[in-house]
Amino acid sequence: MKKLTLAMLAASMLTTGAYAQSSVTLYGSIDEGITYNTNNMGHGTATLGPVAVPDFYGLRGTEDLGDGLSALFALQNGFKSNSGQGTIAGEMFSHFAWVGLSDKRFGALTLGRQLDLAADALRINSNGSVQYSFYLFHPANLDNLGITGDSINNSVKYTTPMFNGFTASGLYGFADASTQPGRVVSADIVYSHGPLRASLVYSSWRNHTIALVSGLGVNPFLGQSLTGGQSFIARTQDIFGLSALYKATSHLDVHGVLTQVNLSTQTQSTKMRTTELGTDYHVSAANTVALGGYLSWLAGTRYAELGIGDLYALSKQTVVYAQVTYQHANGAGNAAMPLLAPSDSPNQTAFRIGLHHFF
Repeated sequence: MKKLTLAMLAASMLTTGAYAQSSVTLYGSIDEGITYNTNNMGHGTATLGPVAVPDFYGLRGTEDLGDGLSALFALQNGFKSNSGQGTIAGEMFSHFAWVGLSDKRFGALTLGRQLDLAADALRINSNGSVQYSFYLFHPANLDNLGITGDSINNSVKYTTPMFNGFTASGLYGFADASTQPGRVVSADIVYSHGPLRASLVYSSWRNHTIALVSGLGVNPFLGQSLTGGQSFIARTQDIFGLSALYKATSHLDVHGVLTQVNLSTQTQSTKMRTTELGTDYHVSAANTVALGGYLSWLAGTRYAELGIGDLYALSKQTVVYAQVTYQHANGAGNAAMPLLAPSDSPNQTAFRIGLHHFF
């Protein structure tokens, strides 16, 4: 990341008196590569575009107000490197846009558009994040681990100071007829100390319109048609999640995620349960071999997925990678990896090579 120090704002504010120290950080992520999918509605298909950590650019800023108090803000937008389009049409900062105050003694209070805590706290320990592959997130991203624009508008969030490695956050999103039809409640407890990083999350949405990424390999779903990429409207979406990553040795990391999503419409309801496990073996300081997979049970279908990848760091900011991901569906639905069109059979395999750069 590149940090630009704003020297007391003197260049732009010609007034007298002392100013607190301020800073703004410009940062981002861009991924590009090619995927060969063995079964895209019955056809082998090669596609270009990002699938790793979502492409984004952002600004974060702080101002020291003295006595341990700081003002802070963050703006982050998602985009697609292959086309330059925003991940959500018509939204300038699709991931988040918030402002707040932070105190070393009392914690942080922020307001604006903010990430669902499922994405904020669970994702970091997941295969999809660690292995740089959105294909490894869970069916249709119903548990919100991947960042696809399910951020919370009109929200207020409080995060405690760290105490013995623990922090806790609570977030409330107000209902708004034009931007967020139902209220959202989200809370987490995060532990990070030594070799262990763990999180416990609850997130509850009401009247949530969900873009099911690429579908579920089944149509209709809970009485709603998904033909033509239609969005799914959930009367209730309640997410429970637990994740952890443990650095077992200097060469081996082990991580896992458990989630349950309770969904309902006006007429039907169901649950999705997911168990995920992954390991990362650091062959050297630059090279990591990652292996991970999950089982998800949803509405009469069991989705089993396994992925293996080799990630090689050319520098601290640039990674080249090669990955293979396989999914098998058993039951009512066909295979359907996130971002890919559903298979017309129970099986789907994606071969991927790519280049990722952080700035």
